[in-house]
Amino acid sequence: MLRCRGIENQAERGIFRVLDDDQPTPLVSLAQVARLADLLLRENELSGRFAVTPDGSLALELPAEERTFFHNGIVFAALDAFNDPVKNPTLSLLAEPSEE
Repeated sequence: MLRCRGIENQAERGIFRVLDDDQPTPLVSLAQVARLADLLLRENELSGRFAVTPDGSLALELPAEERTFFHNGIVFAALDAFNDPVKNPTLSLLAEPSEE
């Protein structure tokens, strides 16, 4: 089960430390969470973009002055959808990687 274990606010981005049962999260899982979070950003008409960092964290690419508590909530909602895809199958299906 993926859980957010810390949030670091940097000037140009927010960093979310996500662990998988207290172990590093596989990059493929973080990429899925980033896709889910991006879908939720667009659905809620919020700015920003989520990406996986090289060190295995989730980053919200958005300057600090533009971030709100809603952005943090997006991460927790994306983690919830990842951890229980049956709970929101439409979101989970929309966030599947493309075949390109």
